[in-house]
Amino acid sequence: MSPEERRSAILDAAIPLLRENGTDFSTKQLAEAAGIAEGTLFRAFGDKEAILSAAVERYFDPEPFRRALRGIDPDEPTTDKIRQVLQLLSDRFAGVIGFMSALHGVARPPRRGTEDREWIGILAQLFRPDEITIPIETLGFYLRLLAFGAAMPPITSEHVFTIDELLDLVTHGVLPAAASTSDITPHPRKKD
Repeated sequence: MSPEERRSAILDAAIPLLRENGTDFSTKQLAEAAGIAEGTLFRAFGDKEAILSAAVERYFDPEPFRRALRGIDPDEPTTDKIRQVLQLLSDRFAGVIGFMSALHGVARPPRRGTEDREWIGILAQLFRPDEITIPIETLGFYLRLLAFGAAMPPITSEHVFTIDELLDLVTHGVLPAAASTSDITPHPRKKD
């Protein structure tokens, strides 16, 4: 096994341990999970903190998410593409929130300034302008907002939203099909 493959195997073993135990696991447990000798951990990374840092960096790497987005077929029906994007976002946020909860704020996700531009650029390749009625950036931010909110335990404590419910909200809204904006009567506001 090359040094890079060994480091990768260690990180593959560290991420589930972090998810399950936070940082409360021993290097011996990690070595057993990775199927290597404990000394190999230290030769590969130096110390436990370096392993934790590299595992967090790997977990938050946006490239697997982008690769999955690129795997969506642009020729599929629009609603199927939106459903898949919502599912990927939902899975990503649920995983990130669970991972961060397990770490109890010990580690923070790395900051990446170009992340929005890159995933929105992928969306622009998935959807033709005639498929949607809003700019692609707005669609991306709507989908991200819904998926993030639906992944937050305090928000979903009384109702866990399915992807189909989120899809229906995005594609049909909350008004009957025959309603128009002129049919909406605003409620008068109470004065304090």
